[in-house]
Amino acid sequence: MGDFLVIVFSKDSRHEADRLFRAGLEVAHSIKGQVPSQTVETEWVYAASFPRLNGSGTPIVFDPEKKNWLLAIGTWFHTDGYGAGSEARLLSRYLQVGSDQLAQELEGFFIIVVGDARVREAIAFTDIVGSCHGFLRSWKHMTALSSSSLLLAGLEDFSLDPSGCQEFLYTGILYEDRTFYREVRKLGPATIFRFEEGTLRAEQHYWQIADITPESLDGQSAAERLWAMLIDAAHKIGKIFADPVCDLTGGYDSRALVAAFQTAGVHFSTTVSGLPEGRDVILSQSLAKMIGLPNIHLEPQGQTKFDQVKNAFLLTDGEYDLIEYARIFEIHRILSQSFNISINGSFGEVARGYWWELLFPHAGAHRPLDSEKLARLRYGAQAYMDSIFSPEMRLNLVSHLAGVIERTNAGLAKLPNTLQMDHAYLMMRMQRWQGRIASSTNRLWPCLSPFLFRTVLETMLRSSTRIRRRGLLIRRMLNEFQPQIAKFPLEHGYPAIPVTWRNFHRFWPVPVYFGEKILSKLVRVAGRSRGPTAPGSGDLPARLQLWSEEEVRALLHPEAMKLTHLVDPTTLGDFLRHSTEDHFRFNGQWSRVLSLEYTLNVLDRAKIRPIA
Repeated sequence: MGDFLVIVFSKDSRHEADRLFRAGLEVAHSIKGQVPSQTVETEWVYAASFPRLNGSGTPIVFDPEKKNWLLAIGTWFHTDGYGAGSEARLLSRYLQVGSDQLAQELEGFFIIVVGDARVREAIAFTDIVGSCHGFLRSWKHMTALSSSSLLLAGLEDFSLDPSGCQEFLYTGILYEDRTFYREVRKLGPATIFRFEEGTLRAEQHYWQIADITPESLDGQSAAERLWAMLIDAAHKIGKIFADPVCDLTGGYDSRALVAAFQTAGVHFSTTVSGLPEGRDVILSQSLAKMIGLPNIHLEPQGQTKFDQVKNAFLLTDGEYDLIEYARIFEIHRILSQSFNISINGSFGEVARGYWWELLFPHAGAHRPLDSEKLARLRYGAQAYMDSIFSPEMRLNLVSHLAGVIERTNAGLAKLPNTLQMDHAYLMMRMQRWQGRIASSTNRLWPCLSPFLFRTVLETMLRSSTRIRRRGLLIRRMLNEFQPQIAKFPLEHGYPAIPVTWRNFHRFWPVPVYFGEKILSKLVRVAGRSRGPTAPGSGDLPARLQLWSEEEVRALLHPEAMKLTHLVDPTTLGDFLRHSTEDHFRFNGQWSRVLSLEYTLNVLDRAKIRPIA
């Protein structure tokens, strides 16, 4: 399914719960055009499921005799080989073994909520990274759960969360359990939540990175284990989905997935997006042709229209840059007409020691992560203008994010710093950034990365520092099991094989690539990059294209903006005035101001407003 709403309440709160449930159904319909595919109403809980835009997804599974029920969003798999679409079987399994055992038997991208009428409990399960987003909002004797933070905000008036809003406007990502709204919190990863009598009674973590044995796989055993787990994931996906389409770019991760799917004998196609002359497109088409796979090339859309931005809002709840997601949405909209699931290589970078260069020369040492350095060089490295917030409210972003990193990695300081880096990356960037993209796309059609499977992710995390540096694990795996694919050039011109003295000459593009990367970073820091442009529009930034629309100019009129609840109107006015000029450093931040302001306007039109 695409979305859900659950309200758990005490016996004395049924009237109020009924009011909120009707309000939630009205918000879903009036703001997002959603009609429930199934509802459940009992003496202690109300629940509703909403289908994806393409109509897929199983409604709530309900036993009218015993009144037990189960709903699931995302794409889940059970260790016995069944998965999404078999929710009735999953409910039976829960009733047989209980929540603790069931959590250990699940993998994939999901939120699952069970209504156990035997004990009048609602039990929610989140995936191991929390990539499939779910949220809660609480009252004295009631708790509402949903996959939509917007829907929960719409149940009653709300107050804006200054920290969450600043995180989003500065970086495009919300961290920890924050949303735009103080009253709405995100559900944490790898957790079983128990709700009874309208309150959260218990939280139990069923997986944590501290249970991983780092450095326990190395060399050939690591490559063999990762390959076996990817093949197994491909088999599981192919068993449930008849027509998957896999991203295929010039990088390592999508190539590894395509190799695994082909070896598993799964029927699938490949896709790439970009301009025809782009390196990714050329390599994708050539590689697909070499190994005999269909390849769908999708060119980027032309001029950016505000109607596309508004369509993106319906899937993102405004929690992602709407201009950027409008482009993602268009690609998935087209693909969803011919296939039934999108497969991508997200999380594959974990196998390549992502961001480990910040640990040089002590990668793998048992020493605390330098949270301030990581915050400054990665999480808070974007160009942004913080003066739109008053000094008394303004976050010091680097210090704030360093605190987030330290809280996220609490208790891990004695583990290898590489595993600490992996944990921060998974729980911050991948949970909140990649998870927002995936959760949004799931509202259109199923999407999944096999690298998120527990068996695959644990294999990567267990593999040694030596084998994961510089992508050696992926390169060794491909060279061993799919040498034809491994020898085909990557986007930077060199092959996906281990370097030896015999093939060293094939890696001459490496210094050229890193030189271009450093130059590109210097140009961005100097403020000379104009940001995202739309092909066929004379390289005019999307920002300026949108400023030409009257609806955007009216929305971003400083004196009338809803954001003035949070920001300094004068400084915001200066920011917006400069954004109408050709050269403007803060394209991304402008897009996020537009995204948040539009979100608040939608709620305001529904007569749901921030409270002081």
